Amino acid sequence: MAQATWTKEEDAAVEKPKSNRIKFIIGGLLMAAAIIFLVFNAMRGSTQLYVTVDEYFTQQDKLAGRDLRVSGWVIGDTIQYTQIDDTTSRLEFEIVDDLANPGQRLRIVAMNEPMPDLLQHEAQALVEGSAEGSIFNANPGGLFLKCPTRYEEVEPGVSG
Repeated sequence: MAQATWTKEEDAAVEKPKSNRIKFIIGGLLMAAAIIFLVFNAMRGSTQLYVTVDEYFTQQDKLAGRDLRVSGWVIGDTIQYTQIDDTTSRLEFEIVDDLANPGQRLRIVAMNEPMPDLLQHEAQALVEGSAEGSIFNANPGGLFLKCPTRYEEVEPGVSG
């Protein structure tokens, strides 16, 4: 019977199998960075700032041209509704932060909007749109009103 012997040569290099672990880590980091980038850009582009009239005028340079929500109280004698032609109308009014002390006034312009029933003196307005100077252009469907006479507060302790 023949004897088999095994000997290791000193110069022969033993190769380790290549690991794909580094490739998976790099690929995972790239995908995570791409997802974070997309989420950040989506949130930055679709966010609206909510400001009052006085806040708008103090930050007017930063806010010009941005998509905003502005709230204020309607000054009744500034309401103007003009029907230009069969399909075009223009609604204008001014809002302030405090009716008792009207400082800064922001002129709201809403094109092709119907005249709202709730648009009257002392109505609270929330308008979505963008501003250019002291004129705020409302987005289509971006005018929301709350009339203070229709919503009365209930006194504490009284159940209705």
